[in-house]
Amino acid sequence: MSPLPRRFASVRHICSSSASELAPVPTAVSDAASRAAAAVLRAPRFEPRLLSLVPCQLLFEPSCVRQTLSRLLPSPEPSLRFLLFLASHLPAPADAPAPSPHLPGIDAFLLSLQPHLAADAAALLASHLGLHPSLPALNAASRAALRAARPDLVFRLFSTFSSSPAFPGNAGTVACLVRACAADCRPLDGLRLLRDAARRGSPPSSAAAADLVTSFVAIGNFAKVSETLHLMISAGCPPATFVYQRVIHGLFAHGMGGEALRVFSEIKLRGYAIDVVTYNTALTGLCKMGHIADARQMWDEMVDKGIQPSEYAYCSFLDYYCEAGDFGMALKVYEEMLDKGFKESTVSCNIIAKGFCVHRRVDEAVGVFEGMVTKGIEHDVITYNTLIQGLCKVGRLAEAIGMYQRLLSSGLEPSVQTFTPLIDTLCKEGQVDHAVELLTLMQAKGLEPLERSNDSVINGFCKVRRADDGMAWLASMLKNNLKPREQTFNSLLESLSKSERMDDALLILNTMFKAGYELGSLASAILVDKLCTGIVSYPQKLEDILVSS
Repeated sequence: MSPLPRRFASVRHICSSSASELAPVPTAVSDAASRAAAAVLRAPRFEPRLLSLVPCQLLFEPSCVRQTLSRLLPSPEPSLRFLLFLASHLPAPADAPAPSPHLPGIDAFLLSLQPHLAADAAALLASHLGLHPSLPALNAASRAALRAARPDLVFRLFSTFSSSPAFPGNAGTVACLVRACAADCRPLDGLRLLRDAARRGSPPSSAAAADLVTSFVAIGNFAKVSETLHLMISAGCPPATFVYQRVIHGLFAHGMGGEALRVFSEIKLRGYAIDVVTYNTALTGLCKMGHIADARQMWDEMVDKGIQPSEYAYCSFLDYYCEAGDFGMALKVYEEMLDKGFKESTVSCNIIAKGFCVHRRVDEAVGVFEGMVTKGIEHDVITYNTLIQGLCKVGRLAEAIGMYQRLLSSGLEPSVQTFTPLIDTLCKEGQVDHAVELLTLMQAKGLEPLERSNDSVINGFCKVRRADDGMAWLASMLKNNLKPREQTFNSLLESLSKSERMDDALLILNTMFKAGYELGSLASAILVDKLCTGIVSYPQKLEDILVSS
């Protein structure tokens, strides 16, 4: 009798059947597979019944496992449970088993699962049974993982596939790996894969190149953006228009408007059809940079070509004029947008409310907010944040807190931008304990306060003459590698000096100098006065203060 295959050797340790059962005949295998499949399908907790129905040597015999799985595959959940059962009883062998003939239904089974379960199942099939999905199924599962924002699963699927006869895949496989590298913040690895594939004659994927471009743009590496584009062109696969849209958007976002316009002009000269999205990208960038004349010229060019400006384009101009305080032009743009059939929206109303708040016309911003209610336009968290910030800016704290309460009542979740102006204003108003409560609440919600909120709390303690609490908060900031602002040190120094606590003041002074900050004139004057008139002499410290001032 031949020995059991290596991967099934552990069966000897979990059962004690007779040796005659180790050489099953085909009929016995078929019957056992039928009984096993029926047991798995009958109830979720099938393990004890299955082990009592089918001898272990027979149940875990490769052909029996294959036949059982073939009967289960039309039902994804039982199939996955059976695979997990196998894995729990049969540890994966040290060496991957030889590939087995393709089992009908494997592809459909894997693609029916959620991406993380598909990766688990593919690993079990390969490591325990030598079964692999087809290449199209592997690529489809990888694309599903990318849609689920799980690039790690793409790498797992590819690693599992390494023992397949179809390894290393095709152009679709490379595209998925490149996109996974881009999503995993490893665009250089992705570019190497794309370059290697191009050398082997595999045309680069536009989607993969677009993701690489986006990843390089995010970190401002435009040299690699250029290299990616030239790689596609040299491989005979000119980048699609949407790839250049991402480049233009990224250049504008990094303040490189001139280069963005150069790229825009270049793709026009190359014969690319400039669509409404490309125009919108350029228009928005120009408006944000304040180049309204160039934006107007591009708008006219777009209209002359018969391209109808989108709501997004109108909102870009609306945002520019509201930020600039030119509400007459903003109204003109808004009315034109409505005349073109676009509806008032949360986005457009937020833009107008923000413009009013920026220019301290908060009552008009509140009017926009209330008007949204009567028009049936939903508020979002940005709407509330805009009003809270605007009300805090003009010192109307009670109304800002009321707006915060309305946000909570609406069912929306507050954000960092909700809490920050409230904390700042509470501290300025001397309500530092309430500010600390809010800061603690936002941390409980998993929101990380801005560093400036910690500075506000320390200044708030100084304002109400609680220098001890201010020092404790400063120590906590330093312990957490947060750097207080220069003004925060000066406020604490002033508070300690006025309280005649010169030892503590000089301790803070040393910490301030180590941070590379300079002593403010008011703090310096108070310190010098206290050091000169105090009972204890600090000649060296006095000299340091005078030098720094």
